[in-house]
Amino acid sequence: MIRKAAFCFILVAFTNLLFGDIINTTDPGQIAAFQTGATVQNFESISGHTPETIIAYTAGSPISEATAFIFDEITGVQFSVGGAPGTNKPALYNLSGGIAGDAKSATTVLGPVDFDGTTLFSSSALIEIFFPTKVSKVGFWLNPSLGNVNIIALDTNFAFSKLPESTLESANNVTAGNFVGISRPTADIGGFKIIALAGTAGFTIDDFTFGGSSTTTTVPEPGTVVLLGTALVTLGLWKRLRVS
Repeated sequence: MIRKAAFCFILVAFTNLLFGDIINTTDPGQIAAFQTGATVQNFESISGHTPETIIAYTAGSPISEATAFIFDEITGVQFSVGGAPGTNKPALYNLSGGIAGDAKSATTVLGPVDFDGTTLFSSSALIEIFFPTKVSKVGFWLNPSLGNVNIIALDTNFAFSKLPESTLESANNVTAGNFVGISRPTADIGGFKIIALAGTAGFTIDDFTFGGSSTTTTVPEPGTVVLLGTALVTLGLWKRLRVS
């Protein structure tokens, strides 16, 4: 019985080492390392889809390009803006005029849409993401002229899979103009959410990066180290009791 308890305790301790890394940077080396082995989608050439051209970030403007909306056209990932997946979709935006420089790759980005099919550059902006085959990393560039966001990595996304979802990792207030994301030691990310902060003008994303196996080496948190140490002590006591 003691042996089983010790083994379980150590298993819990090692499981707690499997926490993720947050990336929130403009450093090219860190970004290149994150994108290694992953799919990078710049939204420039999605077959059958024409982005909506905008020259300003507004809320409530009709999206005239019917094919600007995307759902599952990119292999391995599905998008929504809340509501019903496949019905409430984000849109491709061609940034033009004075805002053209806000795109990281060429001029096309992915951005939120309201349920009535109009632009939604406001604090109500949301994009939900589902990965039918789980991945270990998700990242993207945030629009430098819009707002910071909260990001959440989950084991699934209930709206798509109809399975209970649990948060794996999250980061609050990640920085507009940075490449941001979450990587995990194993491919356990099945869902992801990007949520605008109150008082901001929403967000767009570019160079959407997903997939791969994490190559990042994580350093255990102090609490985890204590837990692991306690587990090893427990195992030592069990061995002494067995010898006695």
